[in-house]
Amino acid sequence: MISPSNPKEIPTPDQSFATFMGLPAVYLRGGRKSFGDREVLRGISLLINKGEVVSVIGPSGAGKSTLLRCLTLLDTFDQGELAYGNVLVAKDGDEGGSGSSYDRQAMRQARMRFGIVFQNFNLFPHRTVLQNVVDAPVVVQGRPRDEVEAQARRLLGRLDIAEQADKVPCQLSGGQQQRVAIARALCMNPQIIYFDEATSALDPRLTEDMHALIRELAGDGMAVGIVTHEMGFAREVSDRVAFLIDGQIVEEGTPEQVMSNPRDERTRHFLSSSVD
Repeated sequence: MISPSNPKEIPTPDQSFATFMGLPAVYLRGGRKSFGDREVLRGISLLINKGEVVSVIGPSGAGKSTLLRCLTLLDTFDQGELAYGNVLVAKDGDEGGSGSSYDRQAMRQARMRFGIVFQNFNLFPHRTVLQNVVDAPVVVQGRPRDEVEAQARRLLGRLDIAEQADKVPCQLSGGQQQRVAIARALCMNPQIIYFDEATSALDPRLTEDMHALIRELAGDGMAVGIVTHEMGFAREVSDRVAFLIDGQIVEEGTPEQVMSNPRDERTRHFLSSSVD
């Protein structure tokens, strides 16, 4: 592990992790991933800082889902460096061409630092709302059930679904199921939370609620990463937007820079043909 000597300095993703004077919440440099002969991610570099919302946008097949799976350790990068704060999870091999080397202990530590809200929510259908939220902190983190249940009930109240605590997922609307998934992720006390298509199941009013919640989480100092195809939502909620196409991030900046004044022709073409 490497501790930050100057947390106020923001590193750039072209630096090696070992040279950093300050550490972002999420650090990826040179991430590559192939399936057979098809290279899906081609040298991706990405940072998410504490209290920052970063959205990854791009067309279907660009590599967004693969990137999210690798960031959340559901899959691994073939090459590249990945770190969560001062925990270096994967480092590049030597110059002889070996791929990324993953540290199992660091992977376990990293999994305690992030939560993810899946597009399909992945709730246990036979467990109640409260049980879905409570089980992981008790089983994985070994925390006292009474403490976790009290936190879970506070989160359900914050998300306006306290009255659903004893129902099972099939008794809930899509928007309510998503809120349960968010409560489950937050109950792990993560430093980073990822959203896979954060508004796919929501009507316009609930989309506004989601916008407010994400900004509230960032205001509390949490790093937020979003993969989305909904351009209006990305524009409104994000501090930075990264445009991913053909396995590469070809443009990155504020929503105004990327979505109103894109430099890359591929970005301009995608945005001109996108309809929210």
